[in-house]
Amino acid sequence: MKLFMHWRRFNLALGISATFLLGPSRADQPTGYYSPQASPSDQVIGSLGRPSAVAPNAETQVGSGRAVRQTATSANLAQPQPQPQPQLSNPTVGSVDSKAAVVIASDPAAEKKKQEALNASMKNAYKGVFYANNFSYLDDPKYNGPYFLGDGLKGMAVGQLDVGGEYRSRYHHENNMRGFGLTGRDDDFWLSRLRLFSSYRITEDIRFYGEYLYADSGGENFAPRVIEENRGEAQNLFFDAKLYDSGAGTVSARLGRQELLFGAQRLVSPLDWANTRRTFDGYRLTYASKELDGDLFYTNPVNRVAATGGTNEWDSSNNNRSFYGAYLSRKDLDVGIVDAYYLGYDDQDANFSYHTLGSRVAGSGDFFLYELEGGVQFGDNSNGSTHNASFITGGLGRKLDLCVGNATWQPTIWGWYDYASGGNSALVNRGDNGFDHLYPLAHKYNGFMDLFGRRNLHDVNMQFITPVGNKTTVLLWYHYFFLDQATTPYSVTMNPFNPGNKAGSRDLGNELDVLATINLDARNSLLFGYSFFLAGKYYDSTPGVPTNANADFFYTQYQTQF
Repeated sequence: MKLFMHWRRFNLALGISATFLLGPSRADQPTGYYSPQASPSDQVIGSLGRPSAVAPNAETQVGSGRAVRQTATSANLAQPQPQPQPQLSNPTVGSVDSKAAVVIASDPAAEKKKQEALNASMKNAYKGVFYANNFSYLDDPKYNGPYFLGDGLKGMAVGQLDVGGEYRSRYHHENNMRGFGLTGRDDDFWLSRLRLFSSYRITEDIRFYGEYLYADSGGENFAPRVIEENRGEAQNLFFDAKLYDSGAGTVSARLGRQELLFGAQRLVSPLDWANTRRTFDGYRLTYASKELDGDLFYTNPVNRVAATGGTNEWDSSNNNRSFYGAYLSRKDLDVGIVDAYYLGYDDQDANFSYHTLGSRVAGSGDFFLYELEGGVQFGDNSNGSTHNASFITGGLGRKLDLCVGNATWQPTIWGWYDYASGGNSALVNRGDNGFDHLYPLAHKYNGFMDLFGRRNLHDVNMQFITPVGNKTTVLLWYHYFFLDQATTPYSVTMNPFNPGNKAGSRDLGNELDVLATINLDARNSLLFGYSFFLAGKYYDSTPGVPTNANADFFYTQYQTQF
């Protein structure tokens, strides 16, 4: 406990040191993290037995000699598992066994393919939710790639226990945007976060998973946002069990505190950009196979308690709010990944109930990349009126293959349109008739400055993504925002920005985001970002707004996983 009594001071010092020595970053995803096409549908039920690095639904002897079993997940590579080779005892040159061994050992193409698969597994060992992490590549005797801090904590207790974590430090300089929206307030501060996890496979079919999170903020002039501080919390704490295995698919159940992540995270996400991350208490039933993933879940969102002022209060779920639904993802179709879902959200505190039916398709053709997601939302508003809303997102992209001198340049371009309906009644609040984006990774889509949530909004945006060398990716993202209804924009928390005044103009403004991500290696990365918002006519012509000035945002981050 003494460690965490001084954690605020330690985090600030470590954050300053790490960022000035190494710079900032984000290592939980590849460099294409901020490009939506890099976010396939995620089936996140964790493997109960230690999974194979290269094959689903396979039981094999790994390098340590222990038997392991894979639970199929979309996060694992679906490559054929090679059969274990016979152990040759004192072979004689010229014998059948010796010849077989020579043939096996002298196939460079097969060895290269094996190493590529193991290296891919190493690079993707950490997932968007840590309970889906896969470190089985470490068990393969053929793995000859790099080793990292913390690898020795994987596969302990005869392969039953994995222990690890993540630390990140991020610096913010916010001009005219401290809080939510354009506020007229400036601030500079540091965010730091530590995550520690332990995954213990009690039996081949039963697992216990726990994850601790500590999030802190320091140096600010204004009160931190709710998503910035949480000084000690059980982020995940659950049992899951495999109930049925047909060989072609598995059925698993989970009980306890758990993060949720579905699809492209537009509506359901643990919100990793936030210092605290989001989590739920509840139940989940999952079917997973090579072709189809399906989930049924019922949860209550967990309230965040910063645990400041000398208190040691842990977070508890809000039983007045229920989040539940069904999510299906088909992965073997020619068109690409196809998702279909129902999401229900009941809020007894605000007296509304929303039901969302939606679908998503994402894939690529001979010339283009594409993604389309949309849905309708119905139910009851806070004032008892009928809720009727919708959203749609469409994107078309192209990965170019250009020759620049003697080098090949392969940037990617995208054009996007995002729409979320606004309410047209006198009621302007979260329980009104506008579309509610539920529990999303809002930061990823409608501007990195997080000025607007997916409600009463049109967003016409374009991306340009280019590699720079072998370790760096640069993203340019332009947005033009305007209102659907002439009421008010909404924040990423779905609260109205200026509820008492009708909009003088629907023109919100323009945002340009520049992001450079540097992957130092598979476990350490840096991030540098700058965003600028040019305020539109809404801020000039609408009474009650705090300011009509422009805003900008600079941030740096370093992140390491172990």
